[in-house]
Amino acid sequence: MSMIDYIRDRARYYNCPVCGRNLRACEVRMLNHLEDRFTVQVTCAACKVSFVVVLAIQGSGVEAMLEADEELEIGEVFSATPVRAGSEPIEADEILDLHLLLKDFEGSLDELLKAPNRSR
Repeated sequence: MSMIDYIRDRARYYNCPVCGRNLRACEVRMLNHLEDRFTVQVTCAACKVSFVVVLAIQGSGVEAMLEADEELEIGEVFSATPVRAGSEPIEADEILDLHLLLKDFEGSLDELLKAPNRSR
């Protein structure tokens, strides 16, 4: 069984965060793999919404599954910055700062990205 097959098999225990339906028949695409962390794109079979999940999978069978996945070209689908080893997780204060920044913003995403730096 490959890692993708394993993740797809485990998805049956979860529901889509948008429509609430079971993810049993979802599409799973490997985006990145770094040590025991796997970044995958999951697409709900029911509502077709796609979301990105970072999984930390540990166990003795992981190496065997990775060998089955050697032919996968990881990272070509997702162009954002990959998860780096040793990077710090996002802290609650950072989320609150972002919320405060966006709270009163009125405009498009393009306007937000072109907005001047509002650092303190």
